Amino acid sequence: MIAGLYLLSSSAFAQKNVISSDQIWIQSYHEAQISDKWTVLLDGGFRWRDGFDDKLAYIARTGIGYSLLPNLRIGGGFAFLGVYGEKKIVRQEYRPYQEVFLKDNLGKINLSHRFRVEERIFKDLLPDPVTADFNFRFRYAIMLGIPVANLSSENPQRKLILNLGNEIFLNAGKEISHRIFDQNRLILSPTLQWSKDLSIAFTYNSQFASTPQAETFLHSHVAWLQIRYNLDFRDASRN
Repeated sequence: MIAGLYLLSSSAFAQKNVISSDQIWIQSYHEAQISDKWTVLLDGGFRWRDGFDDKLAYIARTGIGYSLLPNLRIGGGFAFLGVYGEKKIVRQEYRPYQEVFLKDNLGKINLSHRFRVEERIFKDLLPDPVTADFNFRFRYAIMLGIPVANLSSENPQRKLILNLGNEIFLNAGKEISHRIFDQNRLILSPTLQWSKDLSIAFTYNSQFASTPQAETFLHSHVAWLQIRYNLDFRDASRN
């Protein structure tokens, strides 16, 4: 299924002008379980292009999730982004979002789906005067977590996992012009799960994205360090 989604999206780039880019992303994700139903979500990250000399963007995002079932969570939140150009912020984005997250098991393999809707408000800071525009974006992500090896006989949570996934992004709204297709990410992510609370992923993201030019696309090879840390306050609240 993941390969099929990737091939379907990448076929749109045949006979098109494709520009290549190398990027480095660092991102930290945090989840705080405050009750059996409620989870607080927080993440932030920074991105560079062509090494660490060229700043690309930063993102800060927060949200809250409510578990309808043990494997089904709905939620929403808000993200703020800044995009660099000529070593200074030239565009800001304000991004409310809503999502549905579903997880399941296929034997020892973990399977997850995430459906997210974003309302994207852009503010271009240059040139003066400041201008703004708006569009919706729809995202669907599927991820497989495949156990590779147990790393500790004393701690069964410590293991190596290979995460494989794909996420497609589609735009909607009056101001999107030709850019219904926004981007597609193919994810290959060896992950060190150190404990049930902490994991570190060394991710490769093959990302195809549209550009303001109708026949031109950007293919980015992204080296992505992802750190995830979870907190569980339920035991403390019950004491």
